[in-house]
Amino acid sequence: MSILNKYVLRKFIRPFLASFAALCCLIFVSQIFDRLDRFLAEGVIFHHVLGFLISSMPYQAFQILPVACLLGTLFVVGNLSRSREYIAGLAGGLPPEKFLGGLFLAGIFISFLALLANETIIPPSNRYSKTVFREKIRKLGDWRPSVYKNLIVAGADGRVWTIQILNESTGQLNRVVIDQLQEGRLSPQIDAESAVWTSEGWKFNNGVIRTYKEDGLNIDHVRSFTEEVFNFSEKPSDFGIQEPQAEEMTYKNLRRHIHRMEALGVPARPLRVELMMKLSYPFACFVVVFIGIPLALHGKGNPALGIAAGLVLTLLYLGFMQFGKAMAQRLVPPWFGAWLGNICFSLIGLFLWWRMRRAA
Repeated sequence: MSILNKYVLRKFIRPFLASFAALCCLIFVSQIFDRLDRFLAEGVIFHHVLGFLISSMPYQAFQILPVACLLGTLFVVGNLSRSREYIAGLAGGLPPEKFLGGLFLAGIFISFLALLANETIIPPSNRYSKTVFREKIRKLGDWRPSVYKNLIVAGADGRVWTIQILNESTGQLNRVVIDQLQEGRLSPQIDAESAVWTSEGWKFNNGVIRTYKEDGLNIDHVRSFTEEVFNFSEKPSDFGIQEPQAEEMTYKNLRRHIHRMEALGVPARPLRVELMMKLSYPFACFVVVFIGIPLALHGKGNPALGIAAGLVLTLLYLGFMQFGKAMAQRLVPPWFGAWLGNICFSLIGLFLWWRMRRAA
């Protein structure tokens, strides 16, 4: 990294962090006032309220991260323009993209940081905050059942589980049959009286393993067993009848859930849109930095004009992201709808950069 990039990057960090902290504080306060009646209810303990507020902040902070990036870009570019440092760089033969290269590095770094947070911190914090709000603040209790009956679930690698009784909390299955399908033909079949989930895998009790001939209809061999362990990838939580929220799952878990739903014949297009949004939204940070630079210079260093343009841009950008998401539900492929906002505003940014280069 060059000295110039480090200099611009240092100038960007302070307004970016200040904008990000201010926006987080506004969201924190709005959360308090929005749910004040619940927080003041009789029997609500303070540390439950605090736990909910803190655990809900990562997702809220993730949502406003592009706005903080845009505000930081407008401030630093506006200051460089007002102090004539940008003009001096152009006079010295530096093109705009090289002089402001530190901002591009910041946008890329923040985008990947947001992508990492969306895969590590945000899903568990969302689950915790919703659980605390439902059980400790609203006092609704755990509404999810732990015992299910007569389940047919599509698992991984072509396995179809038929379960008479599932106790998700203990990991026990009663009267379970696993049909292994390969290229549309029935392969080995496990038929057991019971099974239990252990650290080593699924331990099946009192059952038989049937292998079939190539036609997949006639039994070739039957082997009985008293106890046998199979290292299948499915876990007890994978069999529960539930519809987890996309923001509570990582990209890998959401993709796995989509495959399960589609294997059962359940339409999963909305979930595929959410899957693509997990990749596209973090890179909005880089796009707003890219488009914020020519906007700030177009305002000739006027901070009020730059901030006003930035706010309008942010509203348009977020609105366009939601528009693309809505279109992806029916009209366009999920990946295209999720990336539509980034694509369109990147093209707008290229046009603004072209105008800026001509003016320079």
